[in-house]
Amino acid sequence: MPHLVIVSAAESSQRRLLVEAVEKARSDGYDVLGSSEETDWNGLFADAMTAGLFSSRSARVIEKAEVMGKFPDSLIPSLEGRDADYRFILLYGGGYRKFFPKDAIASSTVEEPEQVPFWPSQRTKWLLGRARSLRVDLDYDAASLMVEWVEEPEELLSVLSTLGNFADGGTVDCDMVEKLVLNQEAKGMLRLLDGFCARKAGKCLQGFLELRETGDVIPTMAALHKRVRFAAYLSLTGGGDSVEKAFGMTKYQARQARDAAGRYDRQELKDLLAGVISLSMAERTGAGEGWAGLERLVLQSM
Repeated sequence: MPHLVIVSAAESSQRRLLVEAVEKARSDGYDVLGSSEETDWNGLFADAMTAGLFSSRSARVIEKAEVMGKFPDSLIPSLEGRDADYRFILLYGGGYRKFFPKDAIASSTVEEPEQVPFWPSQRTKWLLGRARSLRVDLDYDAASLMVEWVEEPEELLSVLSTLGNFADGGTVDCDMVEKLVLNQEAKGMLRLLDGFCARKAGKCLQGFLELRETGDVIPTMAALHKRVRFAAYLSLTGGGDSVEKAFGMTKYQARQARDAAGRYDRQELKDLLAGVISLSMAERTGAGEGWAGLERLVLQSM
């Protein structure tokens, strides 16, 4: 009698969950057979119970399990727990519940992608938790930097795994993230934003030179607007953990914003914020000055 492992996820997460389910089956002592596409539940179960078709403990991957339709009530008594001799790993693109009665789900193992927090500060904590589970020594600031520059959760996990392998037991820090994760455009953006916060014109110019080669001026304006806005809010309110949490700042963003708030007075930040908004609106309507206008605005603020 078989046990069902239901993998239900969008394509971006499905492959990872499938690999994890297959690895779990192998670690539990199952021989994993090649994947296939079935069209009939009864035929699938009949094959599983045919003597000699499988070895003593076997797992089989069923691609596109949706095509088999709803799971028959008559087969619910045939389901066994996790220690069953046969294990079917069923792939669904999501919405698996409409195919299974509640009793069938209760007897099965369901693998779904976890809910990843939206706010950067909470997402950083989530990433640190995943790092601990993978035994990767991830520095807090490095996690914040990864969250700021890598939006897709599955890509974040992939990057985490790569960095963990590269570190080989060492600490994954900001320097490693910047060298191995950020592309040339991202590195230029980071230099521009950090240069603004540190009030270092030379670093900003270096960032502009790199961004001119591979970047787009409108996303650069949006990123700068976000960084200036954080600094302006901290300057106007006096800052504090409650303000940083209210705006969902990561520790890295909050530290940079505090640095900028201490180097510019309130009026300078307000003027720069208004200037970036004005340039962005002009750029979107075709009346902007491009990189030259943004460079001039930033350097004048210093």
